[in-house]
Amino acid sequence: MTNSTPSLEKNSIPNNQDCFLDIQNLIVDYPTSDGNVRAVNNVSLSLQKGEVLGLVGESGCGKSTIGFSILGLLKDGIIRSGQIVFAGRDLVKMSEEDIQRLRGSDISMVFQASQNALNPLQKVSNHFIETLKAHNRWNDNSWDAIKNLLNRLEISESRLEDYPFQFSGGMQQRIVIALTFLLNPKLLIADEPTTALDVLVQARLLKLLKELIKEFNLTVIYITHDLGVVAEITHRVAIMYAGNIVEVGDTFTIFERPAHPYTQALISAIPNVKAESKKKMSFIPGRPPDLRNPPKGCCFADRCPFMISLCQENEPKSISLPSHTNIGHYVKCLKYDDKYSNRFE
Repeated sequence: MTNSTPSLEKNSIPNNQDCFLDIQNLIVDYPTSDGNVRAVNNVSLSLQKGEVLGLVGESGCGKSTIGFSILGLLKDGIIRSGQIVFAGRDLVKMSEEDIQRLRGSDISMVFQASQNALNPLQKVSNHFIETLKAHNRWNDNSWDAIKNLLNRLEISESRLEDYPFQFSGGMQQRIVIALTFLLNPKLLIADEPTTALDVLVQARLLKLLKELIKEFNLTVIYITHDLGVVAEITHRVAIMYAGNIVEVGDTFTIFERPAHPYTQALISAIPNVKAESKKKMSFIPGRPPDLRNPPKGCCFADRCPFMISLCQENEPKSISLPSHTNIGHYVKCLKYDDKYSNRFE
């Protein structure tokens, strides 16, 4: 988390109804020697073209698994069911060869550990050359494009002949971002790209990333546990817990009117250095459920301050709440279900 309450803006949501990416009823398991881990549990999520969606949740909730599923990069995971429709094609049913053609050129991913994405034995220039040649994009204008992009990310073109270890962590991450934008992808998945950086470097990198996203008109899934980052860069937020999407809405609404008890707890746990009263920072008691044996009812029930016996017996469905945008506000909580809401009074 950042060390202060985020400065929240009403980022304008793209005014179109085109479903650019549509994930429906996605279930992903990781078979282990200790049992089957249900990492993603019947998740449905869609993005409009030009939208920046924040996928938020604590470690191990399934955020990165969704990103890896889109790119077909699940190492040990198995997609049990569901659809991931991109540009009219179901990525789940595509061959590995077809998926490889999409990676980098149409869908790119920025990983959180930049030092692992760069070959320490190769000069920076070689990374760009190999990336373009691998996708048959190398031409007479390539060097100009590389240099312009590096300058845009505040890295001197004179550093092209240096090796990755000669750069700071923030500069390495900017090189990775430059490699990502080099092929002008249509969809960007950013998986905690600023996590390992100090606050000042993180703020500068986020500003550059936000500018590039607007400039390239990218559609983005920004995966993070940091709500401060989400407030700065996203149009809409999906809150994930124990493999489930428990709340989705525009960023302003999620921060100003959080509905799910888990979302409320996350936001109340953000430190506020401007607060007049020196109250203790709130926390969420307990721990997430064992995904080898998911609970029968609500996945958050055992940690929820509003829990009643019904919550442990009935899995909540997605409920639509009033919203000032056309994309809606949805929550999975029995408190908002007309069938059960009177039981919480």
